[in-house]
Amino acid sequence: MTDYKILFTGSVCSGKTTAIRSLSAIETVDTDANVSDSAIRRKQKTTIAMDYGVLELSENSRLHLYGTPGQERFKFMWQLITSDLAHDAEAMVLLVDNTRNDPFKDIRFYVEEFRDYLVRRRLIIAVTHSDQRANPNFDYYMNELKRMGLFTTVFFIDARDPAAVLTVIKEVMGSRDKSIDWPALTEHLVASKQLLAAALGEPEEVEEAPEVSLLDAAMNLRGITGAMHLDAERKELSSNVSSMQSKALLKSMVNMVSALESKIAFMGSIDSLVLCGPEQETLSIFLEKEQALGLCSDKGLSLTVIRDQAADLLQWSEK
Repeated sequence: MTDYKILFTGSVCSGKTTAIRSLSAIETVDTDANVSDSAIRRKQKTTIAMDYGVLELSENSRLHLYGTPGQERFKFMWQLITSDLAHDAEAMVLLVDNTRNDPFKDIRFYVEEFRDYLVRRRLIIAVTHSDQRANPNFDYYMNELKRMGLFTTVFFIDARDPAAVLTVIKEVMGSRDKSIDWPALTEHLVASKQLLAAALGEPEEVEEAPEVSLLDAAMNLRGITGAMHLDAERKELSSNVSSMQSKALLKSMVNMVSALESKIAFMGSIDSLVLCGPEQETLSIFLEKEQALGLCSDKGLSLTVIRDQAADLLQWSEK
């Protein structure tokens, strides 16, 4: 028996767990836990260690499917999986959620994080949730990836559809193992999933994540004590900052950014400004073209953690 491996990675809600479940011939191993960060706006549970499944490619070969957790706070698992469990994988499939405000931010992030891993193996990008948001479309992805210096293959897939996910596997394994009968494998996989669904009867209604506002999601984060959301004109959309002094300081920081940018235009735009001290809470402003976010946080919370939490909040927020 010849064994192959493929690694799936990507942001929270990009479809890693679902894609592996769509293909696996065994009951998948997953490590879900209740969400305790900004992802609560999209789902109630998230992978904290890894996903694992097996796809029988033929009588003589099988494919081991590994999935990483999406959140950076579980980066230690990325290192464990890439250095041990999937160190000899054929390729890495990066799933990209098309409903994120800037999917290319995720691509840049994961490609950089897995740069050393990708030196020796192929990268495939699989875009999910395009049924919910059609743009960016395929041509935009290809053009933008070319500008980023990434020459790779892009698929638009429904992670729930075994045949769709299998097209990604075929792209990786088609030239690696000539003995695989892809039409027969597709037919068998789809039929197996249909039989399983019929045997289980009507699927239980999936409990949808409750409507959670940006501010409520911010308060779900460790160390965050208040948040303020601003629009493209830097006008306040909503706020739950209780301290009038902190609220005034956050607004002053936004105005300060505008003043600084006019003075140092040659340095480009400012995307964040942080005010911190040994005794007071930390005040941070994170700015994008269409929106800005102000955060009040415990003085002991590191600036790196604050930045990463703000980036996730902005990726899921409505402009």
